[in-house]
Amino acid sequence: MPAACTGAAAPPRASDNYVRETFDAFAGSFDQVLDQLGYRAPGLIGELLGRELPAADGSLIIADAGCGTGLCADFLRPRAKRLIGVDLSPGMLTRARARAKYDDLVEAELSAWLGSMRRAYDVIVSADTLCYFGPLDVVISAAANALRPGGLLAFTVEQAGDDGPPFTLNPSGRYSHAHGYVHDAITAARLAVNAIEPVVLRRENGQDVAGWLVSARRPA
Repeated sequence: MPAACTGAAAPPRASDNYVRETFDAFAGSFDQVLDQLGYRAPGLIGELLGRELPAADGSLIIADAGCGTGLCADFLRPRAKRLIGVDLSPGMLTRARARAKYDDLVEAELSAWLGSMRRAYDVIVSADTLCYFGPLDVVISAAANALRPGGLLAFTVEQAGDDGPPFTLNPSGRYSHAHGYVHDAITAARLAVNAIEPVVLRRENGQDVAGWLVSARRPA
């Protein structure tokens, strides 16, 4: 947080301990707070899946990467033969478990976990999680590794302009990413970009938080 406020010596991502402790403390009020902020990322992911995937026939192996309390589960479960949620926060996973929509829930750091899941998933979604990463190359490459041929990656990040650095650590403690950088990180992982759409993720301090809704595929 000192780095977020001063702009000096920003780490490449939020540390495991920071994420775990912050979201464990937040787990009990998470859904209510986000509802007050008009949080839209899960719904945006759901709309994207409706465009990118065939009818919800329960045939896909899906990973919810950074599942939190499971707000994406309602959009994922109808399409999933098997639905796995992954998060660093035990408190968040406890809330997700109570929804009874996941086949398994895993406490793990995303990059390492995805990197160990070679060609395991038809779909990987990550709503409002990659904003805790500065460089995206490692986590997107890990997701590409975990996708089956033809598999879909869908995620949101906060929006930065292309006239500045590729990513910026903001006073909120979250990173924002430039369009060109997101595009290049995806193509460097040998995925094909479907779309990088400007969206509003939520309202914060009376202002819209601009983001990118991103979809990409592993070549068949």
